[in-house]
Amino acid sequence: MSNKKKIIGLILLAIFFISGFYSIFFVNQIAVLPLSECKPMFIFTPENVEYCSDIYTVDAFLLSFKYPTTYLCIISGLIIIISLFKNKWSLK
Repeated sequence: MSNKKKIIGLILLAIFFISGFYSIFFVNQIAVLPLSECKPMFIFTPENVEYCSDIYTVDAFLLSFKYPTTYLCIISGLIIIISLFKNKWSLK
């Protein structure tokens, strides 16, 4: 493996982890919002919750797609997976 591929791989790993943690950070910020601001974001969470931190996991997952860093994390993760298994998938 050449140095160029190693550097690209390290950059992709950094993008993957940084964008992933950044997205998780934004989704977790919903817990500190006032109830009047977080209720419109609920899809599956019942309207009678007392705190924004009681949001269902599926709503938090769907909310994460509101931020472009989530897409960056998914794309870089797919590139890493494809590059790791590229040799196994190639035809002999």
